[in-house]
Amino acid sequence: MKHLCKKLGLALLVSLVSTLALAQSADEYLVEVVFFGQPNSPLVVGTPPDLDWADNAIKLDETTRSDVRAIDPTRFRLDPDVRKLEQKGYQIYLHQAWSQPLDNNLDIALSKGQADNGIFPVQGLVNLSQDKLMEIAVSFWRNRTANEVQMSGASVISEHLHQKRALRLNETHYLDHQSLGMLVRVSR
Repeated sequence: MKHLCKKLGLALLVSLVSTLALAQSADEYLVEVVFFGQPNSPLVVGTPPDLDWADNAIKLDETTRSDVRAIDPTRFRLDPDVRKLEQKGYQIYLHQAWSQPLDNNLDIALSKGQADNGIFPVQGLVNLSQDKLMEIAVSFWRNRTANEVQMSGASVISEHLHQKRALRLNETHYLDHQSLGMLVRVSR
């Protein structure tokens, strides 16, 4: 009898752990973004990022949160779209995917390249939220030195894509800007 109770207790524990894992994954979303430059478009100078641009965000490359994790590139779903963009002359600045819970107050900070005085060549914020509809808000910068773009004046020249858009799960959405673009896909 003691042996049977021990087996039942172990089975109950395994069942409880499995149920908790399923409940956790049901609240988990996979977010993938591709930030790129439009070919042959003129430079559209935007507002540069503040130095504290990511102070209230979770930095994807530094977080220790178990509910926000970068996804291995072998699991990216937008790779075929990236190849098509590259074949048409678009320059890919950043391609990143991660899992996260749906939390209206959770901003994810992404960056690429070496920071110069707190400004990265590519940096951005993503917020996935839901009131009635699921929405994504993005604010991404492509930053270059004045020497890179042969302009005088400011030390950093920024292009800025800032949009908020309702979206559907498992669909690729295109966010447009005069000189920049972004593909976004959210799935479960």
